[in-house]
Amino acid sequence: MNLNKSKLLEMRKENRDHRINAGQSKRIWVELYKVLDSSDVIIFVLDARDPNGTRCRHVEKHIKKNCPTKHFIFLLNKVDLVPTSITRKWVVLLSKIAPTIAFTAKVDKPFGKFSLIKLLRQFDIFHKDKKTISIGMVGYPNVGKSSVINALKSKVVCKSAPVPGETKIWQYVSLTKRMYIIDCPGIVYEYSGQDEVSALLGWVLILD
Repeated sequence: MNLNKSKLLEMRKENRDHRINAGQSKRIWVELYKVLDSSDVIIFVLDARDPNGTRCRHVEKHIKKNCPTKHFIFLLNKVDLVPTSITRKWVVLLSKIAPTIAFTAKVDKPFGKFSLIKLLRQFDIFHKDKKTISIGMVGYPNVGKSSVINALKSKVVCKSAPVPGETKIWQYVSLTKRMYIIDCPGIVYEYSGQDEVSALLGWVLILD
């Protein structure tokens, strides 16, 4: 049975996805820009099952336009949940925009950990004039930002949960004597004309 546009919009309002609400409050966006301002390197954590759908292009554009001296990286997390061939294709595609690393955030057996640390140390060379460098960890709710930090530390230092919105404020974690990671609450940027499905899955629902 076909539903008209008003009916679909009404259903959307009643069933608004909680992951959207978890990442769109004004307080969350204040925390985000505090992290961006404080970071020398920014890691965008993406879900390997839907990299495009978990990219926050608004933040990418903000960094390129307003923070050209900052470095940023794509971290393709949860690659253990997709075929290796798909992961390779995404790494090649995203690497055209920024350095991209495939990652599996497991405390005991992480994948991609040493590649990420090696890349961060290369960025560290650019900032030898500073006492320390800060690395901002940003991304959509539930892409695994806190789990990535735990994997890098090889122990649980950030609380993570299977539900989005667990990180309420930024968390500051020491990675090495010179490098510190800032874990930002999950963010969702909803473009005008898109609905919640688009923001979460990366495709546009066309309403007749």
